[in-house]
Amino acid sequence: MDGVTTALPEQTLVRRVRRAANLNRELKAAQRMSGASGQLSYEIATTNTWDLTQALPNKTSQTLLTFEVTVTTDGTQQWPEVRLYLDVRAGGAGPSNKFTYLNGSYAGYLFAAKLGWSVGGNLMTTGSQTRTMTGNQHKWIVNLYYQGSFTYYLKATARASCGGTISVVRTA
Repeated sequence: MDGVTTALPEQTLVRRVRRAANLNRELKAAQRMSGASGQLSYEIATTNTWDLTQALPNKTSQTLLTFEVTVTTDGTQQWPEVRLYLDVRAGGAGPSNKFTYLNGSYAGYLFAAKLGWSVGGNLMTTGSQTRTMTGNQHKWIVNLYYQGSFTYYLKATARASCGGTISVVRTA
């Protein structure tokens, strides 16, 4: 019975109207990389499990950590779309060490829906992020804050409309 109702002329008209509306929406909207948009994207990452890992010295107040993430595309496109994804874990590399939303008091600070991680007096939270583009090079300056003493793990991955390479360095 289902095949019969989808074959009705009214259903064909509905499908065509929906397809036309979708095409119109795609033409007007900024093109994004996704399976639904049909735009091919490339994952750019190093082969390392973690790009950076470091034991942090004990700090009794929030201290700034700054990272520079650089994606250099392969030059096959003049203006490639590049999106940065960071996996930051604190106090261990397991799933329970991922950032979550902090709501309440943590390590003496009050947060409302702030991304971060906290155990006891140890705390790591997100800060600002800026992006610059020069030619085929995309740079992000990422700031995080920490308090206490623990080890962090950071993995950077980019999704881009062309291939390339990625690097991560801690600058402060």
